[in-house]
Amino acid sequence: MSANLQPLDCQGALDRLYEYLDGELTPDIEQAVRSHLDACARCFALFNFEDGFLKFLEARTRAQGAPPELKRRILRSIFEDESAPES
Repeated sequence: MSANLQPLDCQGALDRLYEYLDGELTPDIEQAVRSHLDACARCFALFNFEDGFLKFLEARTRAQGAPPELKRRILRSIFEDESAPES
């Protein structure tokens, strides 16, 4: 962690939690959040819940995909546009 970066309190760590989960923080701030999570059981429990919830949502949305009827309508629309005469 950079010498001029202060340790984070709970609010500071939680304010950056979603950016941390998405890998959007600078290395120094990421390390500060990780250090806080390693030291604070309450924030670590919230991190674990949020991380698990996001992974669950990602798996559910990936597994379901678009309904078959929607896929057919999209493909029909694409092919109809391609077969239409150009103006």
